Amino acid sequence: MYYSEVLKLWVFQYMLKGTRKTVKQRKKETVKDFKTRVLKLKSDMKQGTYISKTDKTFLEILKDYVENKYSTNKITARTYKRDLETIRQVENTCQDIINMPIQKITSQDIRNVLPNITKYSNNSINKIYRFINKTFKIAQSDRIILYNPMDNESIVKPKSNIPDKKIDALTLDEHKKLLQVLKNKENKYKYIVLLQLYTGMRIGEVLALSDDCIDYKNNTLSIYRTLTQDENYNVIMGTTTKTETSQRTLLIDKKVKDILKRIQEMRDSSNNSANNNAYSTMLFYNTLKNSYVTPAEVNCYLRRLNNREHIAKRLHTHMLRHTYATRCIESGMQVKALQQILGHKKVEITLNVYTSVFKEFNQNEIKKVTNYLEKQGL
Repeated sequence: MYYSEVLKLWVFQYMLKGTRKTVKQRKKETVKDFKTRVLKLKSDMKQGTYISKTDKTFLEILKDYVENKYSTNKITARTYKRDLETIRQVENTCQDIINMPIQKITSQDIRNVLPNITKYSNNSINKIYRFINKTFKIAQSDRIILYNPMDNESIVKPKSNIPDKKIDALTLDEHKKLLQVLKNKENKYKYIVLLQLYTGMRIGEVLALSDDCIDYKNNTLSIYRTLTQDENYNVIMGTTTKTETSQRTLLIDKKVKDILKRIQEMRDSSNNSANNNAYSTMLFYNTLKNSYVTPAEVNCYLRRLNNREHIAKRLHTHMLRHTYATRCIESGMQVKALQQILGHKKVEITLNVYTSVFKEFNQNEIKKVTNYLEKQGL
């Protein structure tokens, strides 16, 4: 702290995150009051309660967060696109706060805008709510705000006005019919479908499989990448999976091993496989077109198959993943084990996605107990 002969007032300078900051004596402020203000500033900085003034808005911080994730390769182009859509939903529903300086936003302001997001599905609400909370957490960690207003006990995540979609999975009879129909087929799509039905992998994960993923000795299948889309929605090979927890190693049984071996036999017996290129070890690759087999291509196959064979009301690749998960729940598999097999980030995701399936399973289990007690005269 020093007296500036040029400015004719007292000045205090300090460093904050590598930037020099200056505090000047205010007009009509006594030297004693200025020194008291400086002492408080020093005390706040030492205790970690110092807040630097800024006009940064809520939206600026949120956009910076998403752009930084993308520029540092924390998220894929496809996830980036989804995040931008979530930002658009935040802008659409939280107009009253997005352009406010974040230091001025109160818990009441947040409570006022949250009802606006109920027009979206619960899945979208989860993303919007997470983004709102994340924005304030960033501001708090950057010492822009002292407290996160989202921590206020009066703030509760809203529920959607739209009923949750029921899990679209094949019934046991539909499942059996699909397997029976596929028994008479012999093409790459058959084995793509079977892998989903017997492992629960996402379609992009199946289509990204290569020989190095398979370990027949230890009976494992490693999932470390997925087909995805770039910013222009072109199908590309991702360098990683949908999320970090989606990278996983599955134990495989004889049925899955036989499927994998048959896929390799079909590929290796093809004349096109003689081309020794970077894609020759992939389980599914269109060498004639020199392109990946895409999820859209597999879905077209399933639609044609379903229109001809009348297997279910609808049939698409994600139903196959849901069908596998449903059979696991019906078999009594623990939810934690299912979470790891499916590659969900949190067990809550598994519970939320398959709530109706778990509920039905639990009801059936209770019926077993009830019937048993009745038989015992209890």
